[in-house]
Amino acid sequence: MIGLFCVGAIFLLLYYILFLNHNYFVKRGVPHHKAVPILGNAAPYVLQKRHISEVLQELCDAFPKHGFFGYFDFWCPVYMVKDVELVKKICIKDFNHFVNHRTQFSAEHDPLFANSLFSMNDSRWRNMRSVLSPAFTGSKMRSMLELMINYCEQGVESIARMVHENAMDLEMKDLFTKFSNDIIASCAFGIEVNSLEDQENQFYTNACALTRMNGIQGLKFLGYISIPKAMKFLKIAIINTKMTNFYRDLIKRVMKLRETSKIIRPDMINLLMEAKNHKIVATDDSEVNDFSGITNGDSPKNISKMIAWNDDDLAAQCTVFLFAGFETVATLTSFMAHELAINSTVQAKLRAEVDATGAKLNGRRPTYEIIQEMTYLDMVVTETLRKWPPVPFLDRRCTKPYLLEDLDGSSVQLQPGDSIWIPTTAIMRNPKYFPQPEKFDPERFSVENRGTIDPNAFISFGVGPRNCIGSRFALMETKTTFFYLLSRFTIESGPKTQHPLEIKTSSITMQAKNGFWVRFRKRS
Repeated sequence: MIGLFCVGAIFLLLYYILFLNHNYFVKRGVPHHKAVPILGNAAPYVLQKRHISEVLQELCDAFPKHGFFGYFDFWCPVYMVKDVELVKKICIKDFNHFVNHRTQFSAEHDPLFANSLFSMNDSRWRNMRSVLSPAFTGSKMRSMLELMINYCEQGVESIARMVHENAMDLEMKDLFTKFSNDIIASCAFGIEVNSLEDQENQFYTNACALTRMNGIQGLKFLGYISIPKAMKFLKIAIINTKMTNFYRDLIKRVMKLRETSKIIRPDMINLLMEAKNHKIVATDDSEVNDFSGITNGDSPKNISKMIAWNDDDLAAQCTVFLFAGFETVATLTSFMAHELAINSTVQAKLRAEVDATGAKLNGRRPTYEIIQEMTYLDMVVTETLRKWPPVPFLDRRCTKPYLLEDLDGSSVQLQPGDSIWIPTTAIMRNPKYFPQPEKFDPERFSVENRGTIDPNAFISFGVGPRNCIGSRFALMETKTTFFYLLSRFTIESGPKTQHPLEIKTSSITMQAKNGFWVRFRKRS
C-alpha cells in the first residue's frame, strides 16, 4: 500500500512539473508558442542546437502583429516584449512598476553578487545607484582615461613584440580579455597587471573563471537567469568561497594600503572609500542625477550615510563591475575587430580618422574630449553594438499591478512577480527599426542619419533608469583601445578568419564558435 502511494505521489509530482503552467497564457488570452515539458520554449538553446539570440529572434518574427507574446523559460511564464514603444513605457515611463531584475541571489551563499548594484532591489538599489553614479560621469572618465592609456601603450608594445615579422594571426577574444582584464584591474581594483606578458597572474585566472559562460559556470548562470528561486533555494553560488575570499581580501588590502599611505588614485576604489567614509559629494555633471532615483532633496552625500557599508558591499561593487566589464567589453572589441577585418573600406575610413587625430595631437596623449570628438570611431563602435549586442535580452520583474496593452488593443493584467524579457538582438535586427539589419553600416549612426533612428530601439546597454551604469566606461575603453591599435596595425582577414561568423551555441553571450581570428599587420 505504501509502495503504491509513493508511486502515485511521484507520478503526480512528475505530472505537476511536466504540465505546470502549460495553460498559463491560454487563460490570459496571450499569443504564445507551444512549449515542451520542463524545458518550455528554451529547449533549442538548452540542448545547444541554436544560440539563444537566434531562438528569441525566430519566436519574435512569428508574431509580427503583436507587441508582446508569451514565452516559457523552462516552466516559468515570461512576457516577451518586442515593440519599442512598449519597451519605452515599461522601462522609462512606468519604471516604478518594473524597478527590479528577476534574478535573485543568496546573501549568505553568494554575498558578492547578492550585494552588488545589479542584484539590489527597490530603495536599496536607488540609494546605491546614487552613490555609485559619480564614478561614471564625464569628469571621472577624464581621470580614468590616463590609467587606460597607460595600459594601451603597454599593450600595443606587447603586441608589436608578438608580431615577429610584418604580420601575425591572433585570436581576438584571447587578446581582448587580457586588455579588458588589465584595464579593469587598474581602474576598479587599483592594481597593475600585464596579462599579455604574464598569462598566469592570479587576477586574470580568477577573472576568467568568474566570467566563463560555458560548462558548469555557464549552467549556473543559466539557472540564475531562468529559475532564480530554485537556484537560491538550492544554495548554488556563482562565486565559490575561494574566489569570494580572493576578491574580498584584495579590496581590503588595497584600501588598507591607501589609508595608511594616504594614496589617492582616480579609480573606483577611491570612490568607494569616500562613500564608506561619507565624503562623497554631488558633482556638477548632469549625468549624476539622470537615473539616480534621488527624491525629497536627498543628495548623494546624504544617501551614502543611509548605507551601512561592510566589506562585502565594497568588494561586491568592484567584483560585479569586473564581471560585467570583462566579458562584455572583450566581446564587443572582438566583434569590432572582426567587422573591421572584413570591411576594409570601413577600416580605411576609421584609420584615416585615427591618423588625423594623431597628427593633431603631435605626440601628446589623447584627452577625453579628443576621443569624444572622433565621430567615425563612435559610429563604428555603435554599429558593432547594434549588430552584436553584449546580452541577448534584458529582464524586469513586475513590482506593482500593471496593465500591459498589445498593439491590437488587447491587454493582460500583470501581477507582482511576473517576469518580462526584452530581446535585444531581435529588436536591433528588426528591419522596422534598422533597415538592412544584417549589413554592417556605421553610416546609419552618422550625424545626418541618427535622427531617423528611434533612440529607444538601441538597447545594447539597457534602457531607462536601470540601464548599465558602466556603459560610458565601456565605450571609452573600446575607443581608446582601437585608437592605439589602429595607430600601429592594420587588421585583415587571414586563413583562420571565419565569415560569416558561426555563433557558439553553448554560450549565453555571443561568441564565435571557432574564435575571432584576424591578421595583425604592422604599419610602416
